[in-house]
Amino acid sequence: MLEEVIEDEKNKINKHDFYFETSLYDEIKISDLEDNFFEWDVDWYSSVNHIDTTYSIELWWDLYIRSNKIYSKYYQQYTQVKWYKNISLTCKRKNNDEIQFYVYITDETITKIWQYPSLADINFAELWKKYDKILPKNDLENFKKSIWLNAHWIWAGSFVYLRRIFENLIFKTFEENKPGLQILEDDFRKKHMDEKVEILQDFLPEQLVKMKKIYSILSKWVHELSEEECLKFFPVMKLSIELILDQKIEMNKKKDKDLLAKKAIDSILQELA
Repeated sequence: MLEEVIEDEKNKINKHDFYFETSLYDEIKISDLEDNFFEWDVDWYSSVNHIDTTYSIELWWDLYIRSNKIYSKYYQQYTQVKWYKNISLTCKRKNNDEIQFYVYITDETITKIWQYPSLADINFAELWKKYDKILPKNDLENFKKSIWLNAHWIWAGSFVYLRRIFENLIFKTFEENKPGLQILEDDFRKKHMDEKVEILQDFLPEQLVKMKKIYSILSKWVHELSEEECLKFFPVMKLSIELILDQKIEMNKKKDKDLLAKKAIDSILQELA
């Protein structure tokens, strides 16, 4: 019984996911949320101060409306309470960065109906901080457009930009490792995406290689995918891009350490000589 309670708590939506990952108008069951949602703190990156920080959560005001409805089956009247809340998140380190939310709450659900800055701006600030030195400027702009379009329910358009970034990363990975691959560039370009991922499996994150069958969708023209399919595939594509970029960051760190070690060893050898 205790194990079930613990597992249920693990599966609940936390404050971070609600405020910084959940899209506007996504209706969420209150029972799926963690406790203390409108108080205490939550961690995130401040796009104003360019630092990782902790935001204090404060409920500015709330308004409730009682509405009477009738069950058509039993003809019984009941009262439903609808709440509108204004929540403010303030950077505790600098006290100059504030994020505002309006939420709508019924007896069973909660929905974000407005926020400033937008979800796209918040998410992109974090991505820019992490990947601005590893991703070309044009692909960073594509990333920003993709996130903005996805946040505004233009899912096919968001998928186009995300697909472009992913393809650029795959071809860049091919170019960087071409001498050691037993395939010509023209032949590589003709392969389906899942086949390209398999060819490059030694140079790509393991999780991405395991999901390679998903990328056969990239062999299709965009007009073959519905808005719903683009919405469904978007998180997986976004995660795949981040996995590749994270691996490149780690590879660069390793190269820097190798270079420092080489310089240190050379210096020692010169002294001993």
